[in-house]
Amino acid sequence: MRQLAEHGLMGHLCNKGKHMRFLIAAFLGLFATSALASEADAEYRKFSMAAVGGHMQAIVKIIRQEVPHVSHLELHADAIADLADISSTLFPAGSEGGDALPAIWENTEDFQSKIEAFGTAAADFSSAAGSGDTAAIGGGLMKLGQACKGCHDDYRAE
Repeated sequence: MRQLAEHGLMGHLCNKGKHMRFLIAAFLGLFATSALASEADAEYRKFSMAAVGGHMQAIVKIIRQEVPHVSHLELHADAIADLADISSTLFPAGSEGGDALPAIWENTEDFQSKIEAFGTAAADFSSAAGSGDTAAIGGGLMKLGQACKGCHDDYRAE
């Protein structure tokens, strides 16, 4: 009201317009930032999951004795277990896109159970790799592969 008295009705409306333009600009900025964050989340997920795939490929090369790096097996297994630990954070609401199917956000309980199975299988494989027990390593790798496939079949685009 003080502004109305000092600058008249037009002055008051002009200042209101400045505030409104600022609010609109701020809102649009937040929306744009949110959209960019969603894209960044999807891209981060892609790179993180590609890292899991890279470690799996390295493990397969070691198991098949195509490379002489048996001493690296535990490193790769631990890396997958660490990535499995963060995997539930890689699918926040609003990060749809990439290879992630919309079913992830539509069937959250089932998806979460598959993420938990991945975490368990990765931890078990990591323990097996550390033990050096070839039977445990083979069984653990099979369970890990099944956990990955279980999620990819329902929630990953081809």
